[in-house]
Amino acid sequence: MSSYMFGSTGERSFADIITSWLFVSTGLAYDIFGSPHPNEYFTESRQRIPLITSRFDPLEQLDEFSKSF
Repeated sequence: MSSYMFGSTGERSFADIITSWLFVSTGLAYDIFGSPHPNEYFTESRQRIPLITSRFDPLEQLDEFSKSF
């Protein structure tokens, strides 16, 4: 086999790069994996980072955080 064949260097194809970019840029990746879109991390009603600060009742804090979403 010739070393000049397509893909022999291990580089990604142009179609693969474009597909990956579209997957992320259209928001489909966020929707599939359930993560918030970049503009949804901090809303007008939630400007703080949700940190678990109590060692003895973390589940209660998680419930409070989930209610604010």
